[in-house]
Amino acid sequence: MSIVPDLPCEDRTDNFLPLQRYISEYCVSLPIGSLLPADSPRLNGENMEYVRLMAELDDELQPIVVHKQSMRVIDGMHRVRAGAARGDTTISARYFSGTESEAFLFAVQSNTKHGLPLTREDRRAAAARIIESFPSMSDRALSRFTGLAQQTVAKIRHQLPAGRAHEARIGVDGRARPINPKENRRVAEEYLKQNPHASLREIARAANISPSTAQDVRRRATREQAPPDLPTAQLPALPRQGSRIRDPEQLRHLELLARDPSVRHTDAGRMLVQWLRLTAAVSKNHLVIVNSVPEHCAGIAAQAMRVCLADLEEFARNLERR
Repeated sequence: MSIVPDLPCEDRTDNFLPLQRYISEYCVSLPIGSLLPADSPRLNGENMEYVRLMAELDDELQPIVVHKQSMRVIDGMHRVRAGAARGDTTISARYFSGTESEAFLFAVQSNTKHGLPLTREDRRAAAARIIESFPSMSDRALSRFTGLAQQTVAKIRHQLPAGRAHEARIGVDGRARPINPKENRRVAEEYLKQNPHASLREIARAANISPSTAQDVRRRATREQAPPDLPTAQLPALPRQGSRIRDPEQLRHLELLARDPSVRHTDAGRMLVQWLRLTAAVSKNHLVIVNSVPEHCAGIAAQAMRVCLADLEEFARNLERR
């Protein structure tokens, strides 16, 4: 059997990272007669019309993938048939050195990424077989391999005893996560404590929960961390729409204060003017600012604003007493 090393292959399979490590870097030229038929996820075998169309093309066939231990074709059986139909005796290939179960997993994903697509029945049957071989694989990861919706994968798993036996699932990132929703929430809470500025998607990925659940976890954590409410008597009444600093007369008073030499020639005076101008700008654009505050920060921002209002009210009373 002639095996001739070639140049490094161009990776066109968009492989899932954990399986990519089993693919050889270099292509070899293998005799077609030395290859065994694929353990194919296609329930009806190869499509001979598709083989005929490939054989009629003048293009060079892309490298196939072969299981090194068994010499069984993993990906590219249509190309092998087409090469034989054209009279080729050898075909370019890359070796896959994983287990037979991993080889089937690779075959399923490869056939959802390129070539003649798998039918829905092919993918559903493949999903059931993968669950039997990898019962701890998460629905989301299995969805990535098969091209099925995550809800469809969950339904298939529910019908298989092997798919319900494990208490944890391994996600697309290789991390194991518990199936128990309460435990997932606990994981999300711990992740949020360690990463307080993480986005909802980051929290959801870390705990294997939905972004809406991650939002609820963050909202609860925010309420627990918020300072206690001030007594009602200490809270100044919020100004109504018409009382914000939008009256031209109020703005005129602000500018007169800013031009007064005894104010603008002192650090404290300039600080006062900047403070009042900033307050006026905030008041004028309050709706834009309110809408820009993230939902999980709204409660804390409101409490902080009330504290600031109480300080401003005290500041105004001190000025009036002078």
